[in-house]
Amino acid sequence: MKNVFRVFWEALKDLWDELFLLILMNIVTVLLVIPVVTLPPALAGLWNVANRVAQGKVIGWSDYFAGFRRYFWKAWGLALLNILVLIIVSTNLWFYVPGNTPFDLHPTLSLLLRPAWAAVAFLWLAAQMYPLALLLEQEDQRLRVAWRNTAVIFIANPGFTLALAVLLLIVIVISTLLPMMWFLVTPALFAVVCSKAVRHLLVPHRPEAGQS
Repeated sequence: MKNVFRVFWEALKDLWDELFLLILMNIVTVLLVIPVVTLPPALAGLWNVANRVAQGKVIGWSDYFAGFRRYFWKAWGLALLNILVLIIVSTNLWFYVPGNTPFDLHPTLSLLLRPAWAAVAFLWLAAQMYPLALLLEQEDQRLRVAWRNTAVIFIANPGFTLALAVLLLIVIVISTLLPMMWFLVTPALFAVVCSKAVRHLLVPHRPEAGQS
């Protein structure tokens, strides 16, 4: 738990150090939501910048657009898998609501299955802190390697992952109450936090990171 707060605090300090430029990049990223097709690569651009911030490197717009171009299709690959999982989970949550099933289902079973699928959704969303940040750290930048490394890190550090996910959930709640935060800073904060977390968790795995 101590490591989680340390990583989060360091991410906040890094964000503050580059706040002006990160706010501008955050605004551009939010605007790129509008065409839809540019959203995943825009996030890749923001995460590419955040990766440099997490390493204490100088950042610029060239880093943003380099990430946008280089990871355009890989970002969409990650996005499509997330869309597929979202459809599966949403369908099951709806399906097991009483009255929606085309057959009789015991109320107790329905009561158990809905929280189970909700838990799957939360765990999946928690795991999404890692794939894009890992992709930027790997030498082997195949998506399946990013997903494999995500599974390794999640399984090796479940407490860290869930605690950090709760912190980010709190940020989401605050940002929802103060919507301007989404426009100005929240995605950039997420990017820096995820990048710092991945770099922290990769320390004991660094020789294997990026290997197939």
